[in-house]
Amino acid sequence: MLAGATDYHLGGFRALPRSEFKIQYVNPHVMSTRCHMLAMYVVLENHLTSLCDTPKAYEGQPGFEVLRTVPGTWDEIRVPLARMNEHVTVARRSGSDWWVGSLNNGTERNLKLKLDFLSEGDYQATIYTDAEDVDRNPNNLDRLVRKVTRKDIIELNLARDGGALLHITKL
Repeated sequence: MLAGATDYHLGGFRALPRSEFKIQYVNPHVMSTRCHMLAMYVVLENHLTSLCDTPKAYEGQPGFEVLRTVPGTWDEIRVPLARMNEHVTVARRSGSDWWVGSLNNGTERNLKLKLDFLSEGDYQATIYTDAEDVDRNPNNLDRLVRKVTRKDIIELNLARDGGALLHITKL
């Protein structure tokens, strides 16, 4: 998907642990975490950005603010971390903002993301990561806002079927 867009419905917010997952065609469930779903909007370029569920599925849900603001087109793309069939981290720039998405497979892992793709200066990073109890409630996420520079390294603790998303803006 580095070469072009995909046709994939993104953003399922009805996550269940694998042990409880069942296919249903009305109010569908997903097996990955909320952060995995958010990160898909950055990692998987889709020519028609959309939501895959009814409005009620998103009302008042943590992370929905991301879906309101993530761009549909990009000016630059980088792939700072990737290992085939294990994980991928894609950084995309739109204007002066950077969006970074990480998708993980079925094995927990910790990644160290270098922010050396940023220009000089100070930035604010809003970081969405899987919450500690995500194995029981895959819809839980943690949100942290911090100041960063291109010299920083962000630790991404990715849950099984998890992900992370960063929105980085110039200060």
